[in-house]
Amino acid sequence: MKTVYLTLITALLLSSCVTKDDYIRDVYVSIDLYLLNPEYSDLDALGNSIFIEGGNAGIIIYHFATNEYKVYDRNCSYEPSLSCSFIDSVSSAVAYCGCCSSAFLLSQNGVAANAPALLPLKQYHYSLDASGNHMHIYNY
Repeated sequence: MKTVYLTLITALLLSSCVTKDDYIRDVYVSIDLYLLNPEYSDLDALGNSIFIEGGNAGIIIYHFATNEYKVYDRNCSYEPSLSCSFIDSVSSAVAYCGCCSSAFLLSQNGVAANAPALLPLKQYHYSLDASGNHMHIYNY
């Protein structure tokens, strides 16, 4: 009986261990964009998104509603330490990770739409100036 308890306790302890690479790292993000630049023109229409550099694996900017955006890290929440673990495409407000086949709903705070990912995408803050043409993306 002692052996059974010892085995159970050991199994519980080992299964609860988390390595340092099992989460999306916090990195400093402070990016300024002028949304009228041609490279951001895809954001003119509601429901469109673009990829930009920054964050852990790049950043997704999704045009949610008039003067409302959602900004996410492209790093997939399922095994984010893998080099292939990033969002590589977006279609109709659904972001896809080609590495693990997870999908995320951009219009719903990046929640996972299917397994294996269970956690949402990492989200960043943003602000717009009064004209709505200058965006600042940040996480501090």
